Amino acid sequence: MDLNNIFKGKVLLVYLINPPNEFTGGLAIATPRVEEKLGRYFVVGKVPGNPSNWTSGLSISVAFDQIAHYMEFADESDFIEKAASDMPGIGNDTLQ
Repeated sequence: MDLNNIFKGKVLLVYLINPPNEFTGGLAIATPRVEEKLGRYFVVGKVPGNPSNWTSGLSISVAFDQIAHYMEFADESDFIEKAASDMPGIGNDTLQ
């Protein structure tokens, strides 16, 4: 299995195991890919675009062993559309 293509073009909303309060709404990762660093696997990508969020476009990396579960979106526009809605579990606080 090619780990670098399993999420190609997607946006992941990952939920951490025992997250701090700031991250209970999940962490969004655009253009995710899997990288091995020092024997651990990470999901690496960028924070999705959002003009009102200073973290927009910054690099983000989350260790696989710290992910409780994740949601997969078709692309960045699909994620932004759903995150702006009132869907349970997804809200404006996830536009990180």
